[in-house]
Amino acid sequence: MPNVHRRGSRPRRPGHESRNPQEARDKARELGWEDGLIELALAKGHSLQVIWQALRAGVDGQRAKEFLQGGQTAIPRDLSWMNVPTEWGIRARPSDPAMGLTIADLMIGTYGDVPDVWTNRSEIARGSYPNPIVEDMGYTIFEKALVWADCCVPLYEEAIRDRWVSATDLNWNSLEPLPHDLERAVCQFMTEQSERAYFTGALWSGWLPEISYGFLELKLFLSTIIYDLARHSEAFRKRALANGGGLGLQAPTDYSRVAKEARSFPELAAILFVQDSMLYTLFSHGDEFAQNELERDLYRFVARDRKRMLDYHIERMKHMLFKLPDRRDEQNLYFNKAESRMGKDWADPAVSEPLAILLGGGVANIEEGKRKLRDLRKLQVDNYLADLQKATFIRKHINGRLEQAIQA
Repeated sequence: MPNVHRRGSRPRRPGHESRNPQEARDKARELGWEDGLIELALAKGHSLQVIWQALRAGVDGQRAKEFLQGGQTAIPRDLSWMNVPTEWGIRARPSDPAMGLTIADLMIGTYGDVPDVWTNRSEIARGSYPNPIVEDMGYTIFEKALVWADCCVPLYEEAIRDRWVSATDLNWNSLEPLPHDLERAVCQFMTEQSERAYFTGALWSGWLPEISYGFLELKLFLSTIIYDLARHSEAFRKRALANGGGLGLQAPTDYSRVAKEARSFPELAAILFVQDSMLYTLFSHGDEFAQNELERDLYRFVARDRKRMLDYHIERMKHMLFKLPDRRDEQNLYFNKAESRMGKDWADPAVSEPLAILLGGGVANIEEGKRKLRDLRKLQVDNYLADLQKATFIRKHINGRLEQAIQA
């Protein structure tokens, strides 16, 4: 089974550094190349791939020798690339004129075939004809069932269509001074969310190179997630610095640490499933703790982006559990771990108290705010469990630390 473990330095595989060019030598002898010309070409900095291009073009020994000794300036024209046996005559057309030509419209003929296992380790474009000699690009994830969700194709188009710009789509000039306690609470909440968005985007960025190029549409969609999270981090930071406040205390890092320590893509996705479900519910109810129109608009934009992330999580898990039912019990381990860290973060005063102040309308009403926060936390957990059910997964008991957090 393909190795899906995350690696830090991505070391080259044994044998990668010094390929044996014996097959090239044999071909060269057929064309009359003198012994040693292959080594001379390599010593002059020509790659084995370039040498093979000359051999396939039928360059004879005399011309090869002249070229390498400087008597010829270029390898003769080679038009063999025009005769590769790829599917030809393709005419992709927009299925929806309003959306234009989408990547879904390109899923036609052999170009739409996404195999269950992609074995090519290079950056070959799916559907193109492979070169005989290419470098291993270090991919580690080759199984479609681990990463794929059919919804990633339309979700990519939605992400491009729904993109927003924090600098211009939010009315920064509309901000008015808030009471000190409310501004402090807003800025602490923005500090936490900016850090979480930045970290999660960086985390996805680290895993993107591990996924085989054969799953191009998925990689495109994950790229939009990374971009969305960067924009969220930017917007939250701007709000903290735009209304007479500033950044607050660093957010708890327990949840981030357990996500970073994920050793496989299914573990990472399960851990982020928990966070993304909880955050989608939180921002969907942003009107309850927003202090002005700008914040309401910000939470609405973020919730829309988070919904796409959650849709991917649900469909990916459903697809994986259907294809790999023996991995079902394993997911419970990851969910339990993530729920435990979520409960610990929620119990942190720097996480709970700012929201309680905002929900209550000030420090003086913090007890009422805590009651509202308990209701919101219960809703987050209920929606998370419902999202798991959509993914065909039943979580019979949540982690005790998370259960305690919603009862506090």
